[in-house]
Amino acid sequence: MRERLTGPKLVQILIVLLVLLAAFFLRTCGTNETAGESVQKTFDYCDIGHMTCVQEQQELVATAQLSADKLQAESPFLLNVVLSDPDATITRSVLEGDSMYMGTLPALIEQTDAGVWQGSALVGSCTEASMIWAWVLNVEHEGNTLTYRFLFEVTR
Repeated sequence: MRERLTGPKLVQILIVLLVLLAAFFLRTCGTNETAGESVQKTFDYCDIGHMTCVQEQQELVATAQLSADKLQAESPFLLNVVLSDPDATITRSVLEGDSMYMGTLPALIEQTDAGVWQGSALVGSCTEASMIWAWVLNVEHEGNTLTYRFLFEVTR
């Protein structure tokens, strides 16, 4: 039961080959954008590593900033957050990878004054040249738990 390669079968094979080649070409060569440009376009955020950032939820304003001589992986840095209501309490403070999964790292903070919280943390190194991290805070305010995410970038 040997079947021969007939003209119609050969045409079908060639059409499938052309479609696959076109898809490959469009996927790999169809964009002139570099990886750095796509990351820059994707992340439009307030970077607490370079400025003070403010977020508001249910009339509670959180103002956060990160302080470091040089922000880099595996070097400690200071975290500062001020809550508009001195009765609000931070119940959870962690760092999470935002642009890449890096697990959850502790960000140890304590209340230093009414509504003022300070602490320190460090992030692990990454294979990417630039990594976006999130400082995630759970805040207990008037019986509700509010979650704040402050983003910052660490480069090699």
